Amino acid sequence: MSGHFEGLGYADTLPLGFERLATLPDGAVLAGINQETQQVLVADASLDDQRPHTEKKTDEEHELAEDLQRVEFKVNVLIQLVAQLLNRGGTLPPVRSLRLHANGLEWLLAGEQVLPGVGLVSLHVSRHFPQPLRLPGRIAGTHEDKEGTWLRFVFEGLTPSVVELMERLVFRHHRRLVAGTRSSPRG
Repeated sequence: MSGHFEGLGYADTLPLGFERLATLPDGAVLAGINQETQQVLVADASLDDQRPHTEKKTDEEHELAEDLQRVEFKVNVLIQLVAQLLNRGGTLPPVRSLRLHANGLEWLLAGEQVLPGVGLVSLHVSRHFPQPLRLPGRIAGTHEDKEGTWLRFVFEGLTPSVVELMERLVFRHHRRLVAGTRSSPRG
């Protein structure tokens, strides 16, 4: 099956795991997955948030901004230490080339054969926050391009708030890619 997702998306290489399931999660299990995924997306967005400093500041505002930067630096150090502690006990899934959209993703297969069915993707989207997004869904087929064979996975059972946060994640990464393209010199 070929085809692409509609709307914004972005390509990356990230740790991605796939667990085949007999049936899609539902009830309390699905609610727990959505809650965890929402927390990871909120944490990633807050860690990724960058405040532009374009306005002129008074001396008092400047001192406050410096104090805030020091606190943010300390929080980032603590997050990195916690991430290192969490990563000691576990291993990350393999890093894969992928294309992420708000309603699904594709990943480049590395020679393995994946049969149609349902499963749970574990996707580590943040290098700063070691918890993965856990995304239930269905394998929707494969398609080929010059890079190889891509497996298409459509998310199912996500709450509207998780879908909205996924859209924001994709938009942030897409915007960063466009900004990087505009700022790089052309040869």
